[in-house]
Amino acid sequence: MMYLGIEGTFDLPHHNIHIAEDYSRNLDEIENQHTLSADPSFYVQNASVTDPTLAPPGMSTLYILAPVTHQHPNVDWAQERDRFRALMLKQIAKAGFTDVEQRVRYERVITPADWDRQYEIYKGATFNLTHSLDQMLHLRPQNRFEDLDGVYLVGGGTHPGSGLPVIFESARISTRLLLADLGLAKSSGTFLTPQLAPLKFEPVQ
Repeated sequence: MMYLGIEGTFDLPHHNIHIAEDYSRNLDEIENQHTLSADPSFYVQNASVTDPTLAPPGMSTLYILAPVTHQHPNVDWAQERDRFRALMLKQIAKAGFTDVEQRVRYERVITPADWDRQYEIYKGATFNLTHSLDQMLHLRPQNRFEDLDGVYLVGGGTHPGSGLPVIFESARISTRLLLADLGLAKSSGTFLTPQLAPLKFEPVQ
């Protein structure tokens, strides 16, 4: 994943998806070979075209997502991070995002190794279990642990699935189960209004 603050704007859609020319090969490299593709598929969110307040005047934000293998011995992210970053900045030109390298003013790159080490996400797989038909929605692990009393599960690997909105729903389901098991109700005053932590962005060094 790449989070970029760039000088200038792009008159392109909010959501942009580019599929690799050989999509089957791209999937095989991710799922079976556990290697980094020379022609990866990618998604670019050009959010400032919808909400200019996300960046200072004359600047914009880009979020770039390239599906890659989870943590695997075939990929050493300490060696591959910068190379793959450069490749992705070239790749997004195929979707019309040209000359991005020269315009980057803020940047954060997060690899599977970072997700694993910094956030304890198993093997750096942010989308968790494979989205196969036998592991989606109600077929994901349930929110109340079946073998131990008083243990609840929440997150992308739990019902109903991955992605922030769905993970929030997973948290709500688990909370309701916990309160029900404790004999508490939402209106009992046991809920506190959540406080949002401020976001902090670091400039490119």
